[in-house]
Amino acid sequence: MDNEQDNIEYNGIDAPRKKGRGANILNAVLLLLLIASWAGGYYLFKDSGTAKAGLRNANGKVAELQRNNNALRSELDTTAISLQRERLAHERLQLENDSLKTLYPVNVTKLEVANADGKGNAVSPYGKDIVASNSMYLMPRITYWGLKVGETITLNVRLYDHEGKLVTGTSSPAGYSFSCKIDPVLPGENSQALSGWGGADRGHFRAGTYRYEVWYDDMCLKQVQFKLK
Repeated sequence: MDNEQDNIEYNGIDAPRKKGRGANILNAVLLLLLIASWAGGYYLFKDSGTAKAGLRNANGKVAELQRNNNALRSELDTTAISLQRERLAHERLQLENDSLKTLYPVNVTKLEVANADGKGNAVSPYGKDIVASNSMYLMPRITYWGLKVGETITLNVRLYDHEGKLVTGTSSPAGYSFSCKIDPVLPGENSQALSGWGGADRGHFRAGTYRYEVWYDDMCLKQVQFKLK
């Protein structure tokens, strides 16, 4: 009986000791799990913050790309509009040229006058005032765009003196001072000096305001007033 009592006491004493060590181990495991959970949560939170920052950065880049894309699209639209306007302007000019061809063989864009000698050499710049005491031949020059390319045309010219009178001679065509030819009409922009009117003696014309007119059939293509001082 004594032995059994001893065994009971032994078991009663040893059992709580084993339970205490198990609890400590369990508590340690729980603590480790808690630390691991906290660490995982921390890193998860940290990774989540990093992910959010990366997402914000990506969203910023996407927004920037969208802005650049919109700007490029706007620039392309502007370029397309400019090209369309140029095309329409070209087509309109072509239509105008086609219409002009039915009326004019040339489109005279400029008419200038120079003082020239008997050989047709300009002794003063075209478009500048001429000194009356040095005047000899008043020679006009036209700048034109050829419309009826390759054709030979006759232009009639009128010269009005300082009193506004039409200057004519014995060989002048009716209603004009003189006539000249363009043979042939050249394509594109060209300049051509016409026949001069005057004399080889200096001081052939008086001071005043003069006017030249260039005609094709019954249409005046261009006129210009110029001064002799």
